[in-house]
Amino acid sequence: MDTLKFLLFFFYCTSTLALEAQVIVLEAPLLSEPSLKSRVLQRVRKGKNLFIHKQGIVKSSWEMNYNVNSKGLPLEEQYQDVEFLKTLTRSGQDAWVPKKYVKVIYNDERESALQMNPYSNYDPTDYRIEEPLEKGYPFVIQNKARATVTFGMGPASKSGFNYGSNILEENIGSRYSFVTTYSRKVHFDAYDRFYFGGILQIHGQRSVYYITNDRTSQETHGEIGIGPYISYDIYRTEDRSLKTYGAFTYNLHRYSVEQATRAESFEERLFSGYSITPKLGLSYNIRDIIPESKVDFIFGAETNFNLPYSLTTESEGEITSFWNNSNQVDFPLSATFSLYLGIQASY
Repeated sequence: MDTLKFLLFFFYCTSTLALEAQVIVLEAPLLSEPSLKSRVLQRVRKGKNLFIHKQGIVKSSWEMNYNVNSKGLPLEEQYQDVEFLKTLTRSGQDAWVPKKYVKVIYNDERESALQMNPYSNYDPTDYRIEEPLEKGYPFVIQNKARATVTFGMGPASKSGFNYGSNILEENIGSRYSFVTTYSRKVHFDAYDRFYFGGILQIHGQRSVYYITNDRTSQETHGEIGIGPYISYDIYRTEDRSLKTYGAFTYNLHRYSVEQATRAESFEERLFSGYSITPKLGLSYNIRDIIPESKVDFIFGAETNFNLPYSLTTESEGEITSFWNNSNQVDFPLSATFSLYLGIQASY
C-alpha cells in the first residue's frame, strides 16, 4: 500500500511540476549553473527527451488561473522569460539546459511557438566535419600546391608621351594580359586556405593618336613582371570557392612610339624602364570541372595600382618636330582594371 501511495505521489509531482522536452540540436549541454560559462555535467543527443521543471514555462491560455483579487477577478500573471530550463542528469543531479536547444512538449496550442527544426541550416553544437572527407584525413597534407593560368582584358591606360601638339582624336585599345601563378600552402595554416608563391604577368596594349600637323602616332606598350603572390580562400564549398589575392610585381617595360605623316615621313623610337605594381584581385572557382581532376575553372576581377614611373630611350630622334625635344615618357599614378578567366590546378 505504501509503494502504491509513493507511485501515485511521484506521478502527481511529475505531471504538475514537470514537462518533457526533446533535444533539437546535435548535443545539448546540461550545465551545473544557468550560464553557458558553467561546467558541463552531461551532454544529451538529438531526439532524446528530458524532464523539464515548469518554472519559466509559458502557461496555456486554457489553463485555469487561481490567482484572483478581492472581487474574485483573475489577476494578470507576470511572466519572466528565461534562457535556461531546469532538468536532471542521469544521476539525478540538478542541471540547466539552454532553452533554445530543446522543444518543450506541451500537447496543446503552445506547440506552435517553435518550429520543429530551427537548426536545419546551421547547428551551433554540430562539430562534425562535412563529408566527403578529404583524402588522407585526418592527416594534414603539408605540401599542397596550386598553379593558375589566366587571360584577361580591360581598359588601357592613356599615352604618357608629350607630343607638344594637340591630339585631335585618339583610339585607345584594350589592355590584354596573361598571368600565371604558382603557390604552396603555408605550414601554419591547418585549414588549407593560405597559399604563398610567385606570379608572372605579361601585359600588352596598342593605341593610335591623330595629332595636328597631319601626323599619326601608334604606341605599343609591352610589360613583363614578376613578384611575390599570396591568396586566401574566404568562402569554400564542395564545388565552389571564392578567393582573394594580392601581389607585388617588378616590371620591365618596352614602349614603342611610331610617328608618320602623309608626306611619308616616319620614325620609331623605343623607350624602356622599370616599375613596381601592387595588385589586388578576386577569383571565383568552379571546382573540379572534370570530376576528380582537381582542375578548376576560374574567373574574376583584378586591379593594378600603377606607381609613377618613367621610360627613357638612348636613341636620338632624327625628325625633331616629332619628339618635342623629349627622350622620356612619364606615367603618373594610376589604376587599371581587368576581367579574366582561366584554369587552376591543385596537387
